[in-house]
Amino acid sequence: MSRPAPRPAPTRRRRRRKAKLASSAFRLRVLVLAVAILFSVAAARAVQIQVVSAEAMAAEAAAKMTVGRDVPAQRGTITGRDGQVLALTEATVNVIADPSMIATNGKEPEAMRDSDRAKAEVAPAEMAAIIASFTGESAEAIEAKLRQATTTNAKGETVAVKYAILARQVRSSVWVELNAALNQGKYVGVFRESNPKRVYPMGSVASNIVGFMSEGKGRTGLEAAQEDALAGTKGREQFETSPNGRIPLGNQELIPAVDGKDFQLTIDPDLQWMVERRLAQRVDEVGGNWGVVVVQDPENGEILAMANYPSYDANSPGQAKPGDTGNRAVTAMYEPGSVQKVLTLAALMDAGLTTPDSTYRIGPTVKVGEHTVSDAFKHGDIDITTRGILVKSSNVGAITASRAMKPAQLRDYMAGFGLGQKTALGLPGEQSGSLPGAGMPQFQADSIAFGYGLSVTSVQMASAVSAIANEGVYTAPSLIKATGDHGGALVPVAEPETHRVVSEEAARATVEMMEQRTLDSAAQLAIPGYRTGTKTGTARLQAASGGYAGQVASIVGVAPVEDPQLVVYVLIARPDTMGAGLGMAGPVYRDVMSLALPRYGVQPSNHTDQPKLTLIKE
Repeated sequence: MSRPAPRPAPTRRRRRRKAKLASSAFRLRVLVLAVAILFSVAAARAVQIQVVSAEAMAAEAAAKMTVGRDVPAQRGTITGRDGQVLALTEATVNVIADPSMIATNGKEPEAMRDSDRAKAEVAPAEMAAIIASFTGESAEAIEAKLRQATTTNAKGETVAVKYAILARQVRSSVWVELNAALNQGKYVGVFRESNPKRVYPMGSVASNIVGFMSEGKGRTGLEAAQEDALAGTKGREQFETSPNGRIPLGNQELIPAVDGKDFQLTIDPDLQWMVERRLAQRVDEVGGNWGVVVVQDPENGEILAMANYPSYDANSPGQAKPGDTGNRAVTAMYEPGSVQKVLTLAALMDAGLTTPDSTYRIGPTVKVGEHTVSDAFKHGDIDITTRGILVKSSNVGAITASRAMKPAQLRDYMAGFGLGQKTALGLPGEQSGSLPGAGMPQFQADSIAFGYGLSVTSVQMASAVSAIANEGVYTAPSLIKATGDHGGALVPVAEPETHRVVSEEAARATVEMMEQRTLDSAAQLAIPGYRTGTKTGTARLQAASGGYAGQVASIVGVAPVEDPQLVVYVLIARPDTMGAGLGMAGPVYRDVMSLALPRYGVQPSNHTDQPKLTLIKE
């Protein structure tokens, strides 16, 4: 009997193990821990911000809110000797805008309402119309600036535009009305900044002396020469702002500006005006290129008038020709011609080498180096006095007489008269002229004796002759009479430097010889009631490229002879060689001296009927 097959053993089913779930208490603990960590990080950051980096971050925030601007100093005023204003600063402002403020109607962007957005959209056009009506600027151009609220910087980042100039140098009274109109419309974002305007009330009068300004600085004349003193020192202000403008109680710092100095000139504005008009008239009459007149007080060196023609209006220098904005009285160099004989003969008399009555035997010509020099008047062999050399303007006589003096000594006398060196005026572009050295050869000394071989400026010649009029004492010319703090009391400047050049006797004799020149041409030069002394001159003008181009005609005069108180020097340049000092410049001298003498209370001479003295001996 077979066995039954064994039954398979029953298979045990493995029970799947499940992860043990956390209890509610455990989950709560994890959550609390996570929150604690989060708050710890936040607390640490708060500590960093409020404690560790508080000062740095506060400074950064303040810097973003702080605006710094220069505070301009008030530029000093320039007046004439009588107080008339020649240059002043008018209170004007630039109208400026913060376009980024206008774009948000003065609100933070996230705080803007629909009404703010609507206002910001139409404000640029409405504001531009108002601003244009007061300033005369283009409304379209203003609107375009007001709408440009952002721009791209050098890094390619978009940044807010917080500064735009809408109009420059608007009068302060106009700004007050403009600002009131903007406030009435409750517009924001338009402000003002100080930008004073330089004004020259007398226009062209003394403009070549005073000068003009450009881009905030003096460019010519005393405006340039005294720039630092006139300008003063600008200040600085810093203040905190918000989208609504300056924060009234925010941090503010002000470094005050120091105003510039005021200057009072020696110039007489009324006399200057009259001299300028007379010079312009004469230069045009004779077809001249340009002219200069210098009126000087020989005792103290003060320049009472220094006229240039052509000139310009200092309020609109851009309309002038380039050469007319300088001062030819100190920049134009030329050979002085026969006026130089006044200095030569004074030096010879001071050295004891001649007297007014000394006589020289001269021919019609004299040899100077390789050249032959003659006189303007025709003559043969004559006996001419020193007085006659000056009156007849004898080149041959001046050369003959001067050869008694060594060239080095003659040169020293000319240097003593201020030739070959700049004056103390300090005007821009002033030239020193040229004077040969002490080792010059005889032919150069011969040339100097009658006005060639050296170069001078008009103010040099006027001051040199003033030394003779001032009893032989040279006084440095001056243009500034007094100076002081802006709006305060003026203090006279220091006395000019002086030195004796020739003796009082030599100077007196020279002035009396000059009187004989006036008597020789009394119809053209005499001034009724006054004894006056004169000397005319004519010389070729040197061209920049070498050689000669045109000529200068000049005359110098002193009055009264018995006590000289005024010197007038006139120079007119022509493009050709026509005319001479007497005919061209003489009428200007006579008219100017006739105006100046009574203007300064100079008493008429007691004895005007002076005899003519010997010039050429028979």
